[in-house]
This record gives sequence, C-alpha cells and structure tokens, in this order.
Amino acid sequence: MPIDRQLKILWIYPEIPYPLTSGFLRGFHLLRILGQSHAITFLSLTSQTRVPPETIQALEAYAERIEIFSRCSSPGSRWLRICRRIPVLGGRLQEYCNTRNAVERMRRAAHNLLQKQIFDVVLFHGREALPVLEGIQIPIVVDCGDTNSTRILQEMHRVRLTRRPKLFFHYVKERRLEERLARKTSYRCFISTRDRENLLGFSDRSEIVPQGVDDSYWKRRFSPSGRNCIAFSGVLNYPPNADAALFLLDKILPLVRRSLPKLEVLIVGRDPTPELVNAARHYDDVTVTGAVEDVRPYLELADVFVAALRFASGVQNKVLEAMAMEVPVVTTPVVAAGLCVDGIEPPLVIGLNDEEIANGIIRLLIHPEERSSLSAAGRRFVEAHCSWSHIAEKLEGLCLAAAGHVTESYRPNLISTARR
Repeated sequence: MPIDRQLKILWIYPEIPYPLTSGFLRGFHLLRILGQSHAITFLSLTSQTRVPPETIQALEAYAERIEIFSRCSSPGSRWLRICRRIPVLGGRLQEYCNTRNAVERMRRAAHNLLQKQIFDVVLFHGREALPVLEGIQIPIVVDCGDTNSTRILQEMHRVRLTRRPKLFFHYVKERRLEERLARKTSYRCFISTRDRENLLGFSDRSEIVPQGVDDSYWKRRFSPSGRNCIAFSGVLNYPPNADAALFLLDKILPLVRRSLPKLEVLIVGRDPTPELVNAARHYDDVTVTGAVEDVRPYLELADVFVAALRFASGVQNKVLEAMAMEVPVVTTPVVAAGLCVDGIEPPLVIGLNDEEIANGIIRLLIHPEERSSLSAAGRRFVEAHCSWSHIAEKLEGLCLAAAGHVTESYRPNLISTARR
C-alpha cells in the first residue's frame, strides 16, 4: 500500500503485549510491523507491578515513546482502607479503584500529549480504557477485536441454571460496552465477520482485521508420531478451553476408543483446572502437561488437533498455530465461524456434537492420505491469509483512511463503513 507520508499514531492498548505468551501477541506483531513505517507513541495499561527491562526493550524498537500505567496501585483513602478488609468485596473494590486510577492517569497523559504534539490518528484497542477517548478531536481508529458478549451468550446455554443470572448480568455489561466502543468512530474493525455481525448486524461493513500467525515460527520440523496422538492446547482455566478439554476427555475420547483403543492424548497449557486434572487421572493415555516453554514439540507429536470448543468468540490462536504446524484440525462450528477470512472457509473437519467430532478424529487417524492432504491445506491457508504483514496492512489502511491519506483501492471500504 503506497503511503503519502509517515503517520504519527497515538496508540492506546489494554495490556503490555510482551512476552508473546502474555495473550496479547496480536498487539506485539502489529506494533512490530507498523512501527517500522510510522511514528508511534504507545500507551498501555498493565496488571504487572514491575515491568521487566527486557519487555520495555522489546517494545522500544518499534515505538518512539512508551508510557505504562499499572493497575496495581491507587491513592489510598481512609474509607478504601476500611473497605478492602471486607472479604471478597473488598478485594474487588480495590481492583476497581486501581483500574479506574490507572485509566485516569492514562487519560491525562494522552490528552497532555495531544496538546503538545500533532498526531494524525489515535489507534485504540480494548474496552476498559474507553474514558481515554472522551474529548479527543482527532480521527480515532478502534480495533473492536472479538465480542465477549458473543462468547458469554453461548456459555449461558452450557452452564447450570444457578450461574445464568450472573452470566446474563455480565453479558449485558459487556454488550453495552462493546456498543459504546463501536459508536466512537466509523473507522473500526473486528477480528472476524461473526463478531461484527453479532454486534452491529449483517448490514454493517466495518473492516475485518483477522488474527495472524507467525508461520516462520510455527513451522513443522519433524514428522508426526504416528501413535494416534491427539493434542489440544490453550490457557486451560479460560472457560471455553476448560470446557473443551473436559468435553474431549469425558464425551469424545470414549467414542474414539471404541474403534481405536490405543491413543496418546496431550492436553497442553498453563493453569489446568482441578476438575480437568482430576478427570485426566482416570485415563492412562492422557497427559496434562501444565505450562510449557514451547508448545511446538507437542504439536509435532500430534497426528490430530482437536479444538472441541462449544462457546467462543473471535479467532482461536491455537487452531491457527496447529494449522501452521501442519496438524489437521477437528473442531466445532463456533470455532470455524471465527476463522473464515475474506469469505474463504478454512480447511477443517467440523463436528456438531461429540459423535461427529469422534468420527472425524477416527477418520483422520485411520486414513493417513486424508490427514496429509488436510495438513498441507491448513498450512497453505495460513500462509495465504494469516501472515502478520497481511493483517497489519489492513489495519494500516484503516489508519490511513482515518487520517485522510486514502488510496483509491481503499476508498470503497471507507464508504461502506460510514457512521450508522
């Protein structure tokens, strides 16, 4: 994309996007690429009390200025010191006050920078720092990302009745926040078509800036084990992942064992729930690894990757990584819906229920030629549609449009994202 001139971007982010295991790798890769062409001032919240020097060093290579605002402290007051002694409620009140204080400090810093310097655009990610945008007069670009309300609504159908009122309250809160964020600007993007449609309807044409994957890092070096190895990875205390892992162990694998009694099952990722650990103890062929330094060796062992998520929003990094590692993926419709890029469906085996997922696993394990074909197709899909350079170009185009540097090739998208 031709650039008229370098943009000066004030970037607001919800958490420090480093290290890459932090869960904010999208932010790091977009900063890494855009920071090579544009002048970026990067403001971030953080839940860390102390930011390691190597983290700052990693980000400084791509930003002219970095300011970090910790949620871990706030000015004390007598009433707050008293309230924090209240069990449960006191801790939540402290957390709320700390976050509010960090956001206010970030807001003052952002407005001070805007008074002293000329910026072309404010680039905003996240939701809790929304007050920072109040009163800003220059163009704003919002990365709406995924919609938590989508996931919560799906989760409500999977939990006990006693949990539904709490989830409904959470759903309403998230939905209102997401709608407020989307209304801030017509220059907005979502991580998937599914998330955009669930929030703004089928007629909205906001840009889709999907999730990327570093296909040079996630690259197979060795052949699969050939031992009927099934893998799943993720942060295992995250509700969609915890539910998927238990669904795999308790419902899907017993069906697979009827046809293939000898399996090797790897559940890889940090913070497995006690329920998952206890369930795995009943199966000799299941290993729950806990946190690992590198997931790739486990994916290289896998003959099949199973992402049996029953509720989800956005794009599942774990599936893109498995596809990049040439591991065929068996998954559910809610995962597949987030992975469509530019109307192109990813090469996946999709099951609607435990029986269909089990049949998909069995078919791939007993047909190596189909497994090999799907593995190669997954890698090609990632290379063609999910490179970070391709993703960053989409976000760059939105920033250029907002700043008034619109190329002819981008102008149709600008027209379709007019304010509702």
